Amino acid sequence: MSVKERNQNLNLVAEIVREHLFEHLDDDGLCKDMCAVLAVTLRRVYEDAEKSAQAWDKRAYHSKADALRREMAWALSMAQLAESLAYSPRKFTFADLEQLVKLLPSEHRVPKRAQVKDVERLRGAAAAARQTLLKKR
Repeated sequence: MSVKERNQNLNLVAEIVREHLFEHLDDDGLCKDMCAVLAVTLRRVYEDAEKSAQAWDKRAYHSKADALRREMAWALSMAQLAESLAYSPRKFTFADLEQLVKLLPSEHRVPKRAQVKDVERLRGAAAAARQTLLKKR
């Protein structure tokens, strides 16, 4: 994954958290599907950042690798929270959204051009992600 792709994924995360989840708080199923998309996307971003940091460590760019790890440390904890929210039997609430917003660094704003024009296309993401996880185990 290139830095451009990583930034696009982070823009997607910011768009979902700061815009779409708030608009659809009344639709629990869709909120959980969006949380599943967040979890998968953030795990990919975190794993890619860690892979880049390991490559920099091999070249003895330890300070650059450590800076990237510090910059992306929030992604894994947010992915874990989003995953737990996606698969939790309880209803998605405004307090859950506030937790996600707190974990998202303030520099990640909603992009000017939306990546998700129709959030209904995300329906079923939680079930699909769960099936993928079960196949890996």
